[in-house]
Amino acid sequence: MTDGPADADRLGAVAERAVRAGGDYLLGAFRDGAIDAEYGTDDVKTAADRAAERRILDVVGEAYPDHAVHAEESGRDGSDGGYEWVIDPLDGTNNFAAGVPMFASAACVRYDGRPTVAAVYEPLPDCLYLARRGAGATADGNPITADTDVSLPEGTVSFVVGLPAIRDPDRRATADRIQAAVGTECKRVLDTWSPCVDWGLLARGGIEGLVAYAPDVYEQYVGELLAAEAGVRRRILHPDTGAILDERAGPRRRDTEDAGATTGVGNLYVGASTVDGLDRLTDAVTAALESPPE
Repeated sequence: MTDGPADADRLGAVAERAVRAGGDYLLGAFRDGAIDAEYGTDDVKTAADRAAERRILDVVGEAYPDHAVHAEESGRDGSDGGYEWVIDPLDGTNNFAAGVPMFASAACVRYDGRPTVAAVYEPLPDCLYLARRGAGATADGNPITADTDVSLPEGTVSFVVGLPAIRDPDRRATADRIQAAVGTECKRVLDTWSPCVDWGLLARGGIEGLVAYAPDVYEQYVGELLAAEAGVRRRILHPDTGAILDERAGPRRRDTEDAGATTGVGNLYVGASTVDGLDRLTDAVTAALESPPE
């Protein structure tokens, strides 16, 4: 029998155990230094992705054998409706394979399609981010917010591009224009190739904004919930026209917000720690969409 929505505490505890299981394996494999990888022109897959995913799925399956899963390596398993676990066992595979110390394991629990619990574990700094809808966000058990005293022109903004957009020449050109436009509004554009690491930085106020163009499900669901529960302001724009599909620019309304909201998956997500930053980034990216390609 599928658990009801009142099980958020247990869901959060299982999500934490699951991403720690994946991350702990990745930590050992990374320090070992022998990376078994398949390299492509736009992505890389490692044996560690699959091994970490098995460990995450073992934890989830033991606790919730009737829940559906949507895992990056093994795909979908289970019926639609009710609970679904969206799992990214190794976010930042390119970094991991190249020896760059910036990667994470992540899981988002959706209930009837709505992100409910988000967990991100960075094994190298041993940092666990957890968010439950309506209950705020934490890092290693301590409450966090996206508040920052740094203005956008003095700050850092992450830029994320989904893999399907990278593989499409027209969308990749659009992404390049958006990234250049974001760079005119801030001191630095961060392009880490590990979106979940960036989401954690945004949620704890380490960076001032994040723009994601046509992002993938595996990082966007988990990151968007983490950011929302940390108080990030955001707009969801149409990826081609820039029309606003959904927004939350004011204070968090934990009991009612996002009741049927559109997510950033496949769209254009703009998030910032302040309303002014959100407006500036929104204006920049919509101008980039309107500008003709060179």
